[in-house]
Amino acid sequence: MHIRVITPITTKGFTTVADFDGVAREGTVVSVGHLEAGPASIESEFDEAFALPNMVVRMMEAERDGADAVVIDCMGDPALAAGREVLDIPVVGASQGGMHLAAMLAHSFSVVTVLKTLRPMFEHAAGRYGLESKLSSVRSVEIPVLELESDMGRLVDELVEESVKAIEQDGAHAILFGCTGMKGCAVGLQRGVAERGYPQVPVIDPVAGAVKLAEILVDLGLAQSRLTYATPREKEIAGYDIPARAGAARA
Repeated sequence: MHIRVITPITTKGFTTVADFDGVAREGTVVSVGHLEAGPASIESEFDEAFALPNMVVRMMEAERDGADAVVIDCMGDPALAAGREVLDIPVVGASQGGMHLAAMLAHSFSVVTVLKTLRPMFEHAAGRYGLESKLSSVRSVEIPVLELESDMGRLVDELVEESVKAIEQDGAHAILFGCTGMKGCAVGLQRGVAERGYPQVPVIDPVAGAVKLAEILVDLGLAQSRLTYATPREKEIAGYDIPARAGAARA
């Protein structure tokens, strides 16, 4: 099985194959990719808009390269619906997958993200995914995406503080990272909330969860419904060199 994880930003090294050591099972090959054109990070709807065209191209390339599934490595799930329309292989969004995992494991959950300005994005996403009633709150550590790795100790400390507030003040029964750049912090956060008296509150790393969900879908032979995600009609798209669809013969 081959899963392509695509980070919808131009910053190289933000996600590496090594990030999935111990996540993907033996026999699953994880490859990673990023954008050649688009934003350095996604922290707004404006940033996300500039990521969309090249993200669709990268997903199409993944299918053409023989990937069995694609994972979108961003909590905005940029181009999720577009990718599902044009690909035959499963496309899993970190945000949608993470939210549904949290809702399955708990009555309510909170998202802890990078910046408070992203709160509307997550509230809209919860509504779009049918989970608005499950979202207790959106909290933030106030550390920009590209600064997350500069002080991992501070990041984990801030995650613990905001997560405890989410549990005690907002009624959260599970915690979901609101940025895939927080990957690798789940163990530290789980330990931190346990030390604060909440050892059985699940902490969900959304991109790790998305990879596991992708494995399940491939194992079951499942992909997105064509009744929901209809195949786009072939047409010229001016200004973009769109690669041939791997599954174009079905159109």
